[in-house]
Amino acid sequence: MENKILRKLTDEEKQKITFVINDLLSEDLPEEPTEYDVLMKQKIEEFTSDLLKDDEPSQIDTLLEMCREYLEENEKGSFSGFGLIVMYDMWLNKSSIWPVLYNPEWEEWSKLKEKKVKMENKVLIKK
Repeated sequence: MENKILRKLTDEEKQKITFVINDLLSEDLPEEPTEYDVLMKQKIEEFTSDLLKDDEPSQIDTLLEMCREYLEENEKGSFSGFGLIVMYDMWLNKSSIWPVLYNPEWEEWSKLKEKKVKMENKVLIKK
């Protein structure tokens, strides 16, 4: 059996990854968050936590390179964050390929999203 060499991220690397993920994926929770808002915020936090675990050096180097490109090119409006978004989509849907396979959890999540949309529409109508 082959031993895998794992690498630990430095605090600075963790901060960089967390910043990029939050910049790409996170939105501030509304004043009155719905279950869907809370669930999606939780999923982003879980994804970030998963990325910050010890991993193979090549995987960490790839992740850090994606973050570096995003930070350098973000001002130009490039697609450098696309790889991280695809990684999140695959992780969220527990899919080893992209575009992702069907995830039965989305049926429940869709119900929560529908409730959110209905609530938002009610607020808009009242205004």
